[in-house]
Amino acid sequence: MLPNTNTDRTPDYDRLVDYLLERFDDDLRWVASFDAERYNYKVRYVRPDLKTELSNHEFDAVVHRSIALFRRPYVEEVYSHLGPARTLVVEHERATAVHIYLSETEGVIVKIRTGNEIGVPSFTDACLSAMGVEP
Repeated sequence: MLPNTNTDRTPDYDRLVDYLLERFDDDLRWVASFDAERYNYKVRYVRPDLKTELSNHEFDAVVHRSIALFRRPYVEEVYSHLGPARTLVVEHERATAVHIYLSETEGVIVKIRTGNEIGVPSFTDACLSAMGVEP
């Protein structure tokens, strides 16, 4: 088994949302933490206009599929020769999805409007620092 990101402290998701709102303002679409082992997630932020665009069912489907398809062990299996996965970035036409892995099963998904620069590893490190989790 590959090593986990250091999660000695409980992630402070409120601080993460504050950091992301300050940096991206209305370009931040939503933030959700997840536990892939239990297929649980908790919405930490949804931009107000998206609350009506994404019904609860649609949001559930999006997050559950993301959890299933982009689980850290699967990503690491594909690229096993590269070492542990920290972040997965998927750019879409309307938004960029950033999956930050905190452990083998836990992490956070951040959706940001397309067109914003997201640099790796600096974005990952800034998010981890905002949560109080050391990179």
